[in-house]
Amino acid sequence: MSSQQSPGHDSDLIPSHICIMLCLYLAAKVTEEPRKQRDIINVGFKLDNPESDFLPVDERMDALRNTMTQAELVLVRILGFNINVELPHSWIASILYGMAWWEQKGVPPDDTELVDVQIKNVARLSWLIANDVVIAGLVDREPVQAMAAACILIALRESGVPLPAKNLAEWADVWARSSASRVGRVQQLIEDHVDIDKCKRDCSTSNCSKDIAYDSQ
Repeated sequence: MSSQQSPGHDSDLIPSHICIMLCLYLAAKVTEEPRKQRDIINVGFKLDNPESDFLPVDERMDALRNTMTQAELVLVRILGFNINVELPHSWIASILYGMAWWEQKGVPPDDTELVDVQIKNVARLSWLIANDVVIAGLVDREPVQAMAAACILIALRESGVPLPAKNLAEWADVWARSSASRVGRVQQLIEDHVDIDKCKRDCSTSNCSKDIAYDSQ
């Protein structure tokens, strides 16, 4: 995010190092993974001042806390108080869960059970591609479910796993709630902006070796 304020705001510009700490702090809140403000400030201060010790609880810490609090109000105003962004990752989990169930049972998934996803490489690669989709700022370019389906489609292809459907149109209708042409368009968008080969290399060196089980919720 740019530290430049929107026109009409009467506050000063947010310094870049404060903006970075603030974005992390706010993201932790939104994702319900809260982190202490003091810890984020200390890490940010240490990165900006590598030769210095961590800040004690003193006037400088209090001043940075006050700055963070005021800057948070500025940031949410810049964002129009809309800080909820749906990411493709939860859809990837749900789609893979459903695909695994469908293959085993031949029926739509039941929300009460967990299914081990056997295609672990597809799951990992889909997740890594989705991470880079977020980094590339593509999340709001297309419907998030179609974005997740496109990540999986690329991962299936790159992993040499056949499409679990008669054709792309059937698969896209069931799992992306979209058309084959739209999923194909999203796939092309991702491939134009994401280094798939890098994702594959990251996947091959990933330490994530456990079986993946997804709840449809």
